[in-house]
Amino acid sequence: MRAAADRTCAPTCQGNSRNGNNMVGALPDAPISGHWCSAQFRQLMQNAYPPLR
Repeated sequence: MRAAADRTCAPTCQGNSRNGNNMVGALPDAPISGHWCSAQFRQLMQNAYPPLR
């Protein structure tokens, strides 16, 4: 089972009234909750403040 099994976790989800019908910004091909996600780790490292060196 992949995270996209929950429609709101799909990268193409258009959101809902609770988030103003905004795209959710989910990462494509992310594993299910609780599993390691290399893409998210790289994203967190890139967006860290203060920057990590």
